[in-house]
Amino acid sequence: MSFIGLFTLLLAHFITGRGLLQLLQVKVRLLFMVCLSFISGTAIASFIPFFLELAHQDITPISVGAGLAVVTVLFSIPWLLKFKQWRYPTMADVNLPEIYEWPFFAIFGYLIFLSVWRCYFYPPNARDMLSGPEVMAELALKEKHIINSLFTVDLQSTNNYLKPPFITSLQIIYKMFVQPVGQLWLSVFFVNFIVILFALLRERLHKLVACFALLFFFAMPEVFGYTYLMLFDYSNMIFLFLGMYFLHQFFEEKLNSHFYLSVFLFTIATYIRTETLILIGFTTPLLIFNMYKDKIALPKIALNTVVMMAIPAIVYFLCMNVFVKHYIPIKYDVSNDINKNLGDLSPFFTRLSEISTKLLFDPKVGVIYYCYFPQLFILVAAIDAIAFRKYSKEAVTALYGIGMVYVGLAFIGYLLPLADLMHTTKRGLFKLFPMVMLYYRNSGVLLYISAKLTDWEEGKSDTSKTATKPLPKKPMPAKA
Repeated sequence: MSFIGLFTLLLAHFITGRGLLQLLQVKVRLLFMVCLSFISGTAIASFIPFFLELAHQDITPISVGAGLAVVTVLFSIPWLLKFKQWRYPTMADVNLPEIYEWPFFAIFGYLIFLSVWRCYFYPPNARDMLSGPEVMAELALKEKHIINSLFTVDLQSTNNYLKPPFITSLQIIYKMFVQPVGQLWLSVFFVNFIVILFALLRERLHKLVACFALLFFFAMPEVFGYTYLMLFDYSNMIFLFLGMYFLHQFFEEKLNSHFYLSVFLFTIATYIRTETLILIGFTTPLLIFNMYKDKIALPKIALNTVVMMAIPAIVYFLCMNVFVKHYIPIKYDVSNDINKNLGDLSPFFTRLSEISTKLLFDPKVGVIYYCYFPQLFILVAAIDAIAFRKYSKEAVTALYGIGMVYVGLAFIGYLLPLADLMHTTKRGLFKLFPMVMLYYRNSGVLLYISAKLTDWEEGKSDTSKTATKPLPKKPMPAKA
């Protein structure tokens, strides 16, 4: 393993992502900014081998390295132009853990180490990878092209070579500059995402409540397994969730920077799994409703709606109508996979039912896949509906996101029969769980418990006025 190569890549990812945030003028807390920079920068890097292939250029360490260098330098310009306004971390940015958090941190640290170690030590072994992206990446190192001798093999029994080149491109980069196994890029996404998720919980909930919520998230065997089993679904979950989060920030703060960052994140989610474009389409009513409610002019509403759909659609077009259709030497028409009897809605309602009965709440399968995470959410949501009956705007966004994924996956199963229940839909449900965590940080009962715990720690006896209020936020830095 080349530690110099890994360090150089991580530095390039951070600078690229930080430059993107500066270009969009997005201001977030320091820790959030660092993690989001790594995630965004890694996603941008994944386009380099893809675009080299589209340009019919050889994929070599020199060409890929030059592409990374050019992208890093270009995205560093907006950041460097503001170097006098750089804000460096101080002790005020450090929120030291309480003693009761350390046992949780030990568990989280062990699980993170286990995931990263498996990404580092073991080669990719998922069936979908070994008949598609992993083989394409391995052969690309030898033959200098993503379209290589893999396509001399009879691939009629699989469609994994028809997936977008997101994983293939990242595998090429990490195999070239880090280690032959590649896939440590998945740990970059995973670690930074977990930090963001925990920071969001800790921002409003009591630290102990936040730790328990994250522990339940970690405890889902199926979801945790894909932090080291290299496939598309965990990365897709991250970008769709972050896109929804910043879309809500746009609703709250009315900053175009948050909207454009949301569109970027939705675009990457579509690049990872092209059917995500359908879920983004299901999100447009939320955008239209909130902008109309805020009395935004109709032309602006129309423009933002078009932008949110058009930019991910461009990436979809590049992947499916350019790369797959004109570069891959096997004829494939996506229209052949569409349900031929769209007038029969029974498959939609059947899939809608099966998601609950055969996956989420099945007494045997559901526990094996998702532990008791869905049941906990139903319990919390029921208490909120009965006892509190008030929802913040962010809670409404989170609930809409949960419904959007639930109904959207059933619609995808209805529209595309190849999207089966026990593979595509099962892993697609990953996208539900970060939305649930976003809801938790707005849950009336969890905020009530958090306020009680905070008052108990501070020695207060009267909690009636603060019981349902979130913990106070730290002021946003003027220059993040």
